[in-house]
Amino acid sequence: MATRVMLFDLGGVLADLGDPVAAMELDMESDAFWRTWTRSPSVRAFETGRMSETDFFEAIARELGYRGRVPFERAFARWVLRPFPGIEAFVRQRERGRQLALLSNTNPIHWRQVTAATTVFDTFRQTFLSFETGLFKPDPDAFLQVIEHFGCRPADIRFLDDVQANVDAARALGIDAHRYCAR
Repeated sequence: MATRVMLFDLGGVLADLGDPVAAMELDMESDAFWRTWTRSPSVRAFETGRMSETDFFEAIARELGYRGRVPFERAFARWVLRPFPGIEAFVRQRERGRQLALLSNTNPIHWRQVTAATTVFDTFRQTFLSFETGLFKPDPDAFLQVIEHFGCRPADIRFLDDVQANVDAARALGIDAHRYCAR
């Protein structure tokens, strides 16, 4: 059967994550930042809607060892996710009669930034945003929600993500998943 649903990740696939270390003026290497970010219980709590912005800023500033001159909230606001140039054409090329959807571990701050910069998501049938759904990739439930929503077989979904663990989790459920990094 042909792919019915084209499912995209956001950061690294449709939006540029930029350089958060430089943006927030952190005193750490990029690899150390990403290790901390991806393993952080505060990030997971915030990006699944279980932590307020205020509590998140306090916790993640501590985890990152932030010692900047401005309040961390202002430093974090400088980390802006921007849609990649040509995102509309990229999405249109992959649509080809498929329903478009987004499955992203993200937070309301970054989602507001990206949607203020492009209207491409208006063409998406559904957005599965972790801060709204409470589900976080690579947990199987995040993918099962998509399968259930569309009422299709996992193999009817083609998924693009820049994180191998997410691709592996999707494949384990039978989704046609591929690692894709726009950069």
